[in-house]
Amino acid sequence: MKMQTLTVASVATVTAMAAGLATADSITIDLAGINSNDNFGSEINEQIVLTELAGATITGIGWDNVVGNGDDTGATWGNEMNMVFDAAINVQFFPSEGGATAGGIWGPASSGGILATSLDVGAGGLVIEFYESYDDVTGATDAHYDSGTVTIEYAVPAPGALALLGLAGIAGRRRRRG
Repeated sequence: MKMQTLTVASVATVTAMAAGLATADSITIDLAGINSNDNFGSEINEQIVLTELAGATITGIGWDNVVGNGDDTGATWGNEMNMVFDAAINVQFFPSEGGATAGGIWGPASSGGILATSLDVGAGGLVIEFYESYDDVTGATDAHYDSGTVTIEYAVPAPGALALLGLAGIAGRRRRRG
């Protein structure tokens, strides 16, 4: 009898969440003018912190018309320009722009739509860092973005879904004691 009660509570919770007790939305970031400076984690790297996404789950990332410019130093390559989400999901817009292409303009690059992913965002919000995989000029800008946008799709659990999860946990715990 206990097993059936726990199973019913679990099925009710999953069904409620699947029924849409989460809000889905997207946010678009303009990359124009953002610099690509030093190695990952450098204090001079540019970051965007999206505090409004605290507690959300990133469900997809896409980019369009991204153009990189390496004329800042003339010594960097397009495949060195990177963007990372919460130190977990890395995006490299120009993976084939290495070797004999130091300096110059790279792109435009597009993802061809939203690419599915899953990343739970912490309480501080989503941190996006722009960095160079190889630092050509320490302490200075190696390259920058002339244009492009990044779209982030995300879901935020609705308060009702969280309440149902809590109730299911209480119901399961209560049955185990009895």
